[in-house]
Amino acid sequence: MDLTWGLYLPLILAALAYGVAAIAAAVMASRGNDARAERVRDAGFVIVLAGGVWVLVLLLLALISEPDDIWDMVIITLVIVAFFAILLVVLFAISLLTGRVRSSASRRRRVTTDEL
Repeated sequence: MDLTWGLYLPLILAALAYGVAAIAAAVMASRGNDARAERVRDAGFVIVLAGGVWVLVLLLLALISEPDDIWDMVIITLVIVAFFAILLVVLFAISLLTGRVRSSASRRRRVTTDEL
């Protein structure tokens, strides 16, 4: 089974419907009709929930149609996570080193009352 772009059309329509609902709610709230704007926001939330359910359906379809590609996706995700974890540790170490260099340099220049 091939996942065609038609399966993603409900997500595009849900995004457009949510955008319209958000704009309509903002217009209603600016005109002072807060109660109705809140109902429209609630409808927008239901649209987002329906989109989330459809994403789960697409996930299940992808798991069924492409089981061999799942391990490739997991490996790629782990590589990306490991890369950013290492990058975070390196940048943290650099910030610690520059902080120590700056503090040692500022200690040398510090004037105390003992010297006066």
